[in-house]
Amino acid sequence: MVKKVVRKKWGLFMAAAVLGLTTTACSVPEGMIPSKAQDSSSEEDVSKAEVESNSEEESSTTEEEPVASQEYTSVDGTYKVTLLEGLVQTDMPIQANSSMMALDGEADRKSFSVISLGSPKGSVPGNPATMESLEDYMAHIENLALAGSGVTVEWEEVEVDTLEWAVRCIAQEGVAKSNGTKGQAYGYYMETDDSYYSILLVGRNSDVEDARKVLALEPLATAQTAQGSKLFIGGMTAVLNTLNGANVVDTINALEDMGAAESSQMDTIRTQSAKALSDSWGVEDAAGLMERADRLINSGHNQDALELLKEYGGTQAPDRATLEASLEGEDQDIRNSVLAAYDAWMAFGDAAISAWDLSRVGTIMGYGYAAGYCTYEEAMDKSLEAALKAQESFDSWDAFNQSYLYGYAYWSGESLDDPDSTAAERARIVDTLKSQANGPFSGDWNMVLEKEW
Repeated sequence: MVKKVVRKKWGLFMAAAVLGLTTTACSVPEGMIPSKAQDSSSEEDVSKAEVESNSEEESSTTEEEPVASQEYTSVDGTYKVTLLEGLVQTDMPIQANSSMMALDGEADRKSFSVISLGSPKGSVPGNPATMESLEDYMAHIENLALAGSGVTVEWEEVEVDTLEWAVRCIAQEGVAKSNGTKGQAYGYYMETDDSYYSILLVGRNSDVEDARKVLALEPLATAQTAQGSKLFIGGMTAVLNTLNGANVVDTINALEDMGAAESSQMDTIRTQSAKALSDSWGVEDAAGLMERADRLINSGHNQDALELLKEYGGTQAPDRATLEASLEGEDQDIRNSVLAAYDAWMAFGDAAISAWDLSRVGTIMGYGYAAGYCTYEEAMDKSLEAALKAQESFDSWDAFNQSYLYGYAYWSGESLDDPDSTAAERARIVDTLKSQANGPFSGDWNMVLEKEW
């Protein structure tokens, strides 16, 4: 049915959609990037000859041969799927503990394509606005995979058993259409206590039917997450990665590895990344990118926060209550900013809110890489510099994250004690990420950080 190129385009489109193209270069108050562009390419055209072969009935009455199967494990080691033997696997780590796996048929199954995803419930790739049920997750994944691909599916619910390690399992099947030709599609979705998983199959009727005979999905108890510098850097950017739906550097690097450098979607990502850097950071070129990253590492908002605290007498105040009383009559955002700076200074001294600055180095370097202002190596080298500074300034992930939250409260003028504030929302994200056994903060804070790219 659908030609081999569909899987590659789906992988590219889903990666672009996962990156959101609704992301921000630093944080929500400084502006959003426009929504994703559609790619109307017709490379997903379906071969009429293949479609006609779907309707051919076997005349043989011999006993059906068993379908050969194989296990495929996600690159982050969080889950495995059993499908047809001999598929070509392409992995895309999206963010810590979230990975996309594409499986592509070869030879006599050249039209068969699969996309699978696994992620914690608190950080589903693509940053959906709401995710209250497995049905919400299913609709979200279908949209990521199919929107703009040129393939449409008329879905019908299919009954499936719930596996022993799952809370729920649901499935859908349907007729896949592209430019008037038809094939088959099947979607399988699983919910565990803390994660969602999905498998989406499209291909000739015979291939999809064979795949369904052997299909299995199983979460793995112990993820094979790499304990290295890249994991550490991913932890530093984890909160914004969660809000954006992806790690910018990893996603762009994976797109480059997939040969997407000259695609229209990459052109859109470059344009929007450059706009984000310009609008939110005043960065217009490579020199400006490096200058901004160096400022974040060496001074950033941390220096501004300490100066504001000194201006309002916070460094001389005998206690927080006295400082708070002295701020009566000031605008609420000023009060919140001064008190956040005070809390950070009391907890971490001159390092105060520097985690807020250091956390964003990896993000802006990712957008710089996406915009073409730096290479992947340059982006990671500068991120490593920020990681080393973080290790010098803090003694644990808990301390780093608390400094980050104080920094966001200072920058936004909000109170972490206000449950309706975006500052409190970020605190809830930190708590969710901390609870993930193989999440972004699972690595040793004191690991040796070195260049591994």
